[in-house]
Amino acid sequence: MNKSYLKNATLLYVEDDESIRNILERRLRAKVKNLYVAYDGEEGLAKYKEFKPDIILTDISMPNMNGIQMSRQIKAIDKNIPIIISSAHGDTKYLLDAITLGINGYLLKPIDKVKLFDTLEENIKVKFLEKELNEQRNKMLQQSRFALLGEMISMIAHQWRQPLNVISMSIGNLRVKFALDKYELETKKGREELPSKIEEDFVKIDDRLQVLSSIINDFATFYKPRDIIETMHINSTLQEAVRDFSKSLQFGNIKINEQYNSHKNILLYKDVFLQICMNLLNNANETFIQKDVENPQINISTNDYDDGVELSIEDNAGGISEEILDKIFNPYFSTKAGKNGLGLGLYMSKLVIEEHLNGEINVFNIDNGIKITIKFKEIKQG
Repeated sequence: MNKSYLKNATLLYVEDDESIRNILERRLRAKVKNLYVAYDGEEGLAKYKEFKPDIILTDISMPNMNGIQMSRQIKAIDKNIPIIISSAHGDTKYLLDAITLGINGYLLKPIDKVKLFDTLEENIKVKFLEKELNEQRNKMLQQSRFALLGEMISMIAHQWRQPLNVISMSIGNLRVKFALDKYELETKKGREELPSKIEEDFVKIDDRLQVLSSIINDFATFYKPRDIIETMHINSTLQEAVRDFSKSLQFGNIKINEQYNSHKNILLYKDVFLQICMNLLNNANETFIQKDVENPQINISTNDYDDGVELSIEDNAGGISEEILDKIFNPYFSTKAGKNGLGLGLYMSKLVIEEHLNGEINVFNIDNGIKITIKFKEIKQG
């Protein structure tokens, strides 16, 4: 059975003829979730602004404000709202105006009820399908937050291992030295040297504890969702991402070359942008490890262009097969053979860049590596 969208829709019905209005009102009320009725264009416009219905059915010839005039003002507010016009044969002179306005349907009186409901269902279906698609996109964005949270936890655990090992070894050394009488407490000299020797181990432990605390603070600030659009300089934000990425490395042998040539301030969601940069840099790092690249190198540059700023990230990890190059932004596609990659990182980055950051992302093979470019257009507020 075909799904009915009309029964879940709200409808505004505008008709000045009382007899026609009474008949259709009863029929419409039984078919929709909520029905709002108006007697002329002025009242119809007021009820549209108050209730924001999903779809509109309106007569053309009405006192005070006709259906075309009302529709023009409503379309100026929401160009995508479906509007169905009903008219008598004498009103066909308005047909060209209706077409120019982008009216979604045109019904001649007396209205055939089957054609009426088929027209309403057909037009409201498009709107509801678009709404469902947006909900699916938002759901995937929410899923990406959990994926990023998982990556954050994994990175924290990875960074904690080395400091915890140092702390464990320092405590173990203290115990062994006491157990084996390494401090020579029976002599005056041994007793005098004890505080300084223990202090050395305590300093090591305290240093590692500070590192652990710093890691937590960095990630808490980095992943705190603010979703506030900011005017910012892409260079300073990118430098912050590079610093956070460098802290997350197990081995500090990746050479990062930075060239910041951009001079523009643009409007961006900073936290989202930082997450995307970290994801791209981590992808390069994982490829270096997977391919055992001897001298891994990442080149980062920013440049201005007419409409905004371009970010470029290059690596020397050997590139990607041309057969799969056009698939890397597909959901659940992963090049991480034998690993637990879900293939959502690049897909979600592309989706966020295009849907929320007013930009575009592309990837190319270059000599001995790949180049990822992101173009951000300026977002006009208001």
